[in-house]
Amino acid sequence: MHDSEDLSGAVSLTNNAANQELFRDNMRALLVRSLGVRDREDSLVAQIAGDVGMRIIEGELLPGDEVNSVGLAKQFGTSRTPVREALLLLEKHRMVEVPARRRPRVSEVHDVSIKELYHARALLTGYMSAAVCNNWSGNDLEPVREKISQMVQACEANDVNAFFWANITMGEIATNIAGNSIVAGFIDSVGLSSLRLRRKSMTLPGRMQESTRDHERLLLAFERRDGQLAKALSMGIIRDAYLALTKDDPRNWNMS
Repeated sequence: MHDSEDLSGAVSLTNNAANQELFRDNMRALLVRSLGVRDREDSLVAQIAGDVGMRIIEGELLPGDEVNSVGLAKQFGTSRTPVREALLLLEKHRMVEVPARRRPRVSEVHDVSIKELYHARALLTGYMSAAVCNNWSGNDLEPVREKISQMVQACEANDVNAFFWANITMGEIATNIAGNSIVAGFIDSVGLSSLRLRRKSMTLPGRMQESTRDHERLLLAFERRDGQLAKALSMGIIRDAYLALTKDDPRNWNMS
């Protein structure tokens, strides 16, 4: 998930109807690009995929819920063909299931273990955070600072969605600074698979506050070009989210 610089105008808090709609539009655009349809971002397929994807990520549609193809066709004023194409795109990214002769459903979170998914994220983002320390120049860190400021505001307002998307876009910006497109592609794939889990973890008591503090420390590590500390903090943020989500024993996090 990249090119987040064009999302810098996204509002920091979703505290009124107009701002909330603008906020969701910006984040829907990010999701559509993450699904790999940037070249047709304004197409019906992309719009439908973005709409359904947002509803899944934000918990409006839960695992096992049916996805109403007829309703979507009516909502978007189209035939069921673009709807089916959009759902197949989401199926490719393990967000829905489109079985033959049965109604589409929201898929289970994933078909790999949560631990494996979070281990992969920790390794990849740890590498990229160390790279940020080596590669940033000039005002590169200003957008990172802005997103962390938005996280602080969202945390104070107890606005989970604003916090979640500020967190996501901060990671996007850092990944762009790191500059390794191959590793970034792996982060894209793993990150999209875990979006529902990541948002869920942020709803848990104390998680937004803890994550905010850790990201403020991460920014300081970036500023000081302390790659080892940045790597350790990034991996620790993901480990803590995993432990909060699963209630696993910390001793089981061993990645060796």
